Amino acid sequence: MDKYKVRMIFNGLMILLAVILIVTVVVLSQDTALSEQATRTVTFAFTNSLGRLSSALPFSLFEVLVCVAVIAALFLIIKGIVSLAKRRTARGLCSFTTLIATVLCIVSIYMLDTSFAYNREKPPLDIYKNGDLTEAKQLEAIDEFMTDFMDIAYSLERDENGFPVCNYSVSELSELIVEEYAKLDDPYYDVFVPKAKGMASSALMSELYLIGITFTPIGEANVNKQAPVSVVIYTTAHEMAHSIGIMREEDANLVATYVLINSDNDLLRYAAMTEYYGRLLDVVRLVDEEKYAEYEKTISESPVMKESNAELKFWRSKGMFNEISEFLNNIYLKFNGQNLGTGSYNDGNFWEVTPSDPDDDGNVTYDIKLSDIQLTMLTPYAANRYVGKESF
Repeated sequence: MDKYKVRMIFNGLMILLAVILIVTVVVLSQDTALSEQATRTVTFAFTNSLGRLSSALPFSLFEVLVCVAVIAALFLIIKGIVSLAKRRTARGLCSFTTLIATVLCIVSIYMLDTSFAYNREKPPLDIYKNGDLTEAKQLEAIDEFMTDFMDIAYSLERDENGFPVCNYSVSELSELIVEEYAKLDDPYYDVFVPKAKGMASSALMSELYLIGITFTPIGEANVNKQAPVSVVIYTTAHEMAHSIGIMREEDANLVATYVLINSDNDLLRYAAMTEYYGRLLDVVRLVDEEKYAEYEKTISESPVMKESNAELKFWRSKGMFNEISEFLNNIYLKFNGQNLGTGSYNDGNFWEVTPSDPDDDGNVTYDIKLSDIQLTMLTPYAANRYVGKESF
């Protein structure tokens, strides 16, 4: 038998096995208990083996693999087209079946490592729950948060654009954040957290409006180092959560927020603050308009506003291919059971606000069920862990 026909048979067998594995993973991952167990075994095994390898390398292994994959794919496509043009049918079809088999094998391995983690339990964290804090206690905690937020905002050294000065590379930042992850001692979390890498292709990432990407089979978090510093820090923590099997976007945000807001490192804590201070002000806006106006005025006069404007200016100059990345990411997340798609990143989708009927004076009150991230931001301040220099 012609060697190319033999290769096609082999490719066909690999395609069949890959499809069987993909279908099996999709079916089994619908069971939450099984998904939790699979994450703690299969996913953690990938992280503790290939994750250690990628962490030891001084460059992004993911970017190297992408480059190799693109070159290999182009080679097989060109080879296949040329062979078919020369009427070498078996040779041409062999190139295309090799490409299909390779792609499906990579997809099946990725899904084996990742899909179960999309349907595991919620991350266990030491935070207050709805009902634990009265409205007055919530407002008091928010006031403590704002005091701490402004203390740090004014204390940080900043560059000419208003961004905090950070002398750490992404890898060095990830080493700091690993220390924060080490405080999570529940077996839900892997004991090994791989290092994150700054991407050489950060300029392209900016045009795609992508700040981070994690390829879980090699346990490597990759971050757009061109992004504003607070965004880089927060994204590093977020992508590192993915690298240890926390795949739902809202959960990765939650764990990243938890490890950062509970850090004694002001720069790390500030990254969580700038990401979600608006979510705490959302609460105040509904229950105390006068206090809300006071907070808004304070922020508008602080370094936070200059930083925010500089960040907005940065992103307005980027995003040439934003619609493409948004479309693909939305499809990917929905395929993995995140019905909100890219809306999963938005914490505003995870709280419940029920307005009352207007009273005789037209006033409306609100029954608020806080999101887990809002509760995470409130917890250290409600517990009086941080005490600011001055109160509002």
